[in-house]
Amino acid sequence: MVHRDVKKVVEGVRIRQMRGGTIVTHEALAGLRAAAQETKVTSVDAFLEELEENSRYLRNIRAASVPLSNGLHYVVQEVKRAAERGSQVAELKKVLSESAVAYDRKLEESIQQIAEIGARRLRDGDVVMAHSYSSSVLAILKRAHEQGTNLKVFVTEARPELEGRDVARALAESGIDTTLIIDSAVSHFIEQVDKVMVGAEAVAANGAIVNKIGTATIAAVAQRARVKVFVAASTYKFSPETMFGELITIEERDNSYVLDDPEMKKLSNLHVRNPAFDVTSPQDIDLIVTERGVIPPQAAIMIVRGQSSSSTDAEQSMR
Repeated sequence: MVHRDVKKVVEGVRIRQMRGGTIVTHEALAGLRAAAQETKVTSVDAFLEELEENSRYLRNIRAASVPLSNGLHYVVQEVKRAAERGSQVAELKKVLSESAVAYDRKLEESIQQIAEIGARRLRDGDVVMAHSYSSSVLAILKRAHEQGTNLKVFVTEARPELEGRDVARALAESGIDTTLIIDSAVSHFIEQVDKVMVGAEAVAANGAIVNKIGTATIAAVAQRARVKVFVAASTYKFSPETMFGELITIEERDNSYVLDDPEMKKLSNLHVRNPAFDVTSPQDIDLIVTERGVIPPQAAIMIVRGQSSSSTDAEQSMR
């Protein structure tokens, strides 16, 4: 049975509209740790079964979020390996907690490294356009500002959930010259922009990215205007499954974000679609800023292959 702390995390993400895959991953791993510490099961098999069930439930928070999926997979595999070595439930709880904290820490460290690398790509006087909430993009812009780089940032509202308002507020509070614009004004302002900077929920093996709905349109508009498009994404967001042709699921969210229920009930022939993410072609991306450095989207396959090889070697070494 799914633990109450895990259900609380899922409900919290839904109600509080948590922004960005990194934040969601942090909350999910915290919920998994809490559930493990409070479990009443005493057998290893029951503990592993409960862990799998809680992980599956948490993974569904955001199907497109690769750091979430990778983080949960990492923790589950570490616990399974400990069980294979003969660890009992008390030790498995410790392994789970330590592996969750370690993954969380690596994810946070990757953002700080991305901030340093990405900030060096910005020049004094640059005008940047940002879309949706990204911990990595925020970190880059703030780091550049701290280093004395004079920036102006256009931030889209990112409808229908309007997380762009949180981004604009955070940048303005940091002292950055920030202008909040409606999504449909992108083509109006793009001629004033030097660089577009977005985050990613996932990076596919072919260099395509999954990000907040509207990203693909903004990237296409930027390319036509000859404005460079930068993606800020840690290697924890690169999806190994896409190397084998697996597609990243694009979730649809509650229609009430677009049109409230009373209005919908009046109009029986009206339908609302609210996809949370879209896929941006690698042809519309200039660079991906990772904690390992800056790469063209075409080099994403090399990172994905490296991750797959490392995972396989680690699993074989445990046999």
